[in-house]
Amino acid sequence: MQQDANNRRVSEATMRCASLEGLAALLDRRGAGLAQVCARVGVDPRMLSRPEARLPVRQFVELLEEAARASGDDAIGMHLGQCQGPASFGPLADAALHAPDVAAAIANVSRYFFVHQEGADLELRIEGRNAMIAYSIRDAEILDYRQDAELALVKMMTFARTITGQRGWTPAAVYFEHPEPRDSGEHRRIFGAPVYFSQACNALVAPREVLAMRVGGADLRRLAQLQTLAETRLPQPPASVLAGVRQHILRGLRAGSVSIEAVAAAMDLSERTLQRRLGECGVTFNELVERMRFELSRRYLRQDHLSLTEIGYLLGYSELSAFSRAFRRWSGVSPIEFRRGAGA
Repeated sequence: MQQDANNRRVSEATMRCASLEGLAALLDRRGAGLAQVCARVGVDPRMLSRPEARLPVRQFVELLEEAARASGDDAIGMHLGQCQGPASFGPLADAALHAPDVAAAIANVSRYFFVHQEGADLELRIEGRNAMIAYSIRDAEILDYRQDAELALVKMMTFARTITGQRGWTPAAVYFEHPEPRDSGEHRRIFGAPVYFSQACNALVAPREVLAMRVGGADLRRLAQLQTLAETRLPQPPASVLAGVRQHILRGLRAGSVSIEAVAAAMDLSERTLQRRLGECGVTFNELVERMRFELSRRYLRQDHLSLTEIGYLLGYSELSAFSRAFRRWSGVSPIEFRRGAGA
């Protein structure tokens, strides 16, 4: 048993502590101590003073969420992103700043993103006349990473301003996977653009013409240095089938419907193959959907600004009664009772 736990720790995705630079100062201004916040999630605060130290991604996500709770700063991820420049990306900054154009810069960062953060994807998508730079964590167990996602997108915007030389650049739109918080005014102020929540991805949206903008010019020597550094780390493992299915289920729920047919098609698998692979993981498709709905419903119910009807909608239920029946089946109490503390 202990050996299995050790194996999990060894293979756990990690990220550079440089992404937490400035957190101690933000907490201090709010009267919250870094040491106390770190203790609550089992992190040694001394790690955060070493930019190249690596923290498990799960602990990184938990640390930011706990920092938001302890400080009372519901937008601490975005505020932290505003404190950090491109240098917080380490070697990735050189790969982008010395690319010939924005498209090449994004390609370099996407290809070597695991040097900065493992177990995550930074992807360029073209949708009609728009380009989307999307960010996601691939861990099958991490569904709620609001502060991390908001930190990542603010840093991406700052980075875009640096490589284009346009200090006032703003995206055309911003997408977040998580539900809208009680007050989203800070999001609109920081991004200077329309911000949409409960979307299928976390992304900055811009006209695709931005991709052709010149940057600093190709510097093959800098890119070769990054390639050498990348070779010192283990190659990125492919996303597990379970993680991929969970991501597609999550996107389907937010779009209003989820089916094994749609998920299998999105993963380029037959339904039979998908069911077989899930069976090897000890779960059926329908069981996985139910587990995810229950997990998400408990998270949403703790956000008291979300109405029960809205929560049901976020989980793919068109009727509140259907959500209420399902939640009672999962937990033994009604959503209202859970919200009042009966299921906490």
